Amino acid sequence: MKIKLGIDIDGVIADSQPVIIAELNTRYGKNYALADFVEFNPVKMYGLDRKQLDDFIMEREGHIIKTARPMPGAVEAINRLKDNFGIHLISARTPIHLKDTTDWLNNYGFHFDKVILLGQHDKRLACREEAVSLFIDDSMNNVRQVTSACRIPAYLFDATYNQGELPELVWRIFNWQEVLQRIRVDL
Repeated sequence: MKIKLGIDIDGVIADSQPVIIAELNTRYGKNYALADFVEFNPVKMYGLDRKQLDDFIMEREGHIIKTARPMPGAVEAINRLKDNFGIHLISARTPIHLKDTTDWLNNYGFHFDKVILLGQHDKRLACREEAVSLFIDDSMNNVRQVTSACRIPAYLFDATYNQGELPELVWRIFNWQEVLQRIRVDL
């Protein structure tokens, strides 16, 4: 039986944030770039309330999924990992976008075992149910929840919006090549 990896999609294998920012800029007449977000907080930056942001994301989610490009090195790394690990993609994406998501993954040549779209950000239960041994995400909150509640080690994919002191069992990684190098040591 293969060791299972729980891997987030957006911000980890799909470079979605630039697409979301471009969509928000167009809608709200702003000119932000990813570097402008110390924390990725569109509610604050665009002067929205949480419901307005959620409605916007729901409205544009299919377009965001289809438009995002893979993170550099993600396809090659995931496919190399698939040889020795179970690849369980665990995302906050809305479940109605399962076909769009799997089409995107297949279009770019990703090999994986399972896609789980939760429709919310709490990934603790999915990590437990899938019995993942390592979790990879770009959200400090997500890795903090999974490591503290589930005691599953995590890699935090570095981003402008997730800086700060790392919790126990979390290692910051900067690219997919580093994931491939570290995983040999850590698992």
